[in-house]
Amino acid sequence: MNILCTIPARLGSQRLPRKNLLSLAGKPMIAYSIEAALHSGLFDKAYVCTESSEIADIAQNFGAEPVLVPAELCGELVPSHAPCQWLVNHLREGGEHPEALVCLQPSSPLRTLEDIQNSVAAFQHGNYDFLVSVTSVDPHYFHWVVTRREDGTAGMYFGDTFLKERPLLPPVFRPNGSIKIAKPDRLREVGHFFGPNLGVVETPEERSVHVKNEFDFRLCENLLREAR
Repeated sequence: MNILCTIPARLGSQRLPRKNLLSLAGKPMIAYSIEAALHSGLFDKAYVCTESSEIADIAQNFGAEPVLVPAELCGELVPSHAPCQWLVNHLREGGEHPEALVCLQPSSPLRTLEDIQNSVAAFQHGNYDFLVSVTSVDPHYFHWVVTRREDGTAGMYFGDTFLKERPLLPPVFRPNGSIKIAKPDRLREVGHFFGPNLGVVETPEERSVHVKNEFDFRLCENLLREAR
């Protein structure tokens, strides 16, 4: 299968400015995704889709193939797959036709090359249209989830579906944003990675931190330093 590896990396970030370039345990955060992709042995290139020449230079220094995409595809409200799909169309114009798109967000620096290998293998052998990495969640969280109404009162979000003792609750998982795979045409049709014929691969909590803010960043830094 002709598999395209994409790493969408914009310069702007509201909650943690310039997070993709922040030094994380001695390297720019984006470097971890690039190195995991290249060391997996699955891809000839790891494309970094960005609007920033600064990110492009750093990506190239770590062995990636930077591609400058239109700035409007790198806004705060633009989904991560938008610049990746732009790259698919760009490559098709040059005669390349990837059968699968692997999206690795740089905000998941703890994923390993084995996580990528296992996910791609599951996608290929399962004949899925989409696949995402997930992490186990304590189902008792859903037991207590409430939503606030406009009048200030609260109600059970799931009703009584999860209103059971923990041993009676089914296993549940959360998408962790680390690895997302799709067939490009199906991704364009559906508009996200959670369409029909979806597969999942479980990765443990300690490799599934998605960096959104300073706390997540420091958590990753401590875990990486302890691992070394």
